[in-house]
Amino acid sequence: MTTGVDEPTIAEGDYVGLDVGGTKIATGVLSSDGSLSEPPPVRTSRSSTEDLLDQMTECVAAARTSQTQAVGLGVPSPIEFATGTAKSAVNLPLKDTPVKTILEGRLGLPVFVDNDANVAALGEAQLVHTGNLVMLTLGTGVGGGVIIGGRIFRGAHGLGAELGHFTLNPDGPPCPGTCPNSGCVEAYCSGQALERDATELASDKPGTRLAEALDGHGKVSGRELVAAAEEGDPDALLLFERFARMLGVAIAGYVNVFEPEHLVIGGGLSRASHLYLERAVQEAGARALPALFRRAQLSLARGGAGAGMIGAGVLAAQEIRHTDGAHPMPTKGVE
Repeated sequence: MTTGVDEPTIAEGDYVGLDVGGTKIATGVLSSDGSLSEPPPVRTSRSSTEDLLDQMTECVAAARTSQTQAVGLGVPSPIEFATGTAKSAVNLPLKDTPVKTILEGRLGLPVFVDNDANVAALGEAQLVHTGNLVMLTLGTGVGGGVIIGGRIFRGAHGLGAELGHFTLNPDGPPCPGTCPNSGCVEAYCSGQALERDATELASDKPGTRLAEALDGHGKVSGRELVAAAEEGDPDALLLFERFARMLGVAIAGYVNVFEPEHLVIGGGLSRASHLYLERAVQEAGARALPALFRRAQLSLARGGAGAGMIGAGVLAAQEIRHTDGAHPMPTKGVE
């Protein structure tokens, strides 16, 4: 597969990128000639930390060549970037695991580890040829990443850019995730939030379309809510109107703070974007500073499942150049 990566962007050699997810590990090899090879993904082993680390090692060993210079990993966890330590990981046994140190000892290669959303944002920035991008991932929770000057913004210790936990309403509903906040973006714009609101509305309105969608556990699933909205159910459409409005408020805040060239929406809920994105952009446009908003391009993410893998390879190439004392990579990139 030809990626469109220019030689000035990727130094000589190749770079292995791993996107480590809760269900699969996707591996890609990014080369200086602009090619990307993708060995078949493998099902993630979650039985123990040691088994998962063994699996990561095997994935790299199977993909590396004599020209491999470094390895990049995207992991669904807050990462202390300097040490490559996963502080916690949803659905993966990696709590307080020094992934970088362990894999470097096994592989004899430089290894760079970052949060999976950060790495996906870096991949998206390559796809749209920009150095300034905000990526928001809407799924069960809300995550994202920020690219500034072609590099990942991480904060002081690599744990920053928690876009889902930016407060929209201090008196709002509690975060359905693990943060202690109320009224954050995740409390309004996540799959869990939609299911919560749909279940509450269905319980209050027996005999409605949403009430009929209550499952055996007394909940309305996100799939049923989307189906109801697509059928024109007024209650479901009202929930997506609220969702879109709060998403627009969040987008306006990110535009005002980061002034991105591109703001992209990814994650599982992006598949239902026809129910909310136009309204969210309208709301954001009414709230963001006009000089900033008119320069920002808002769209759905392009990379899909491959963005994290591409971004992990680019991360490895960037960090090798950086640690060698070179300047950050140019922002032209993968197509």
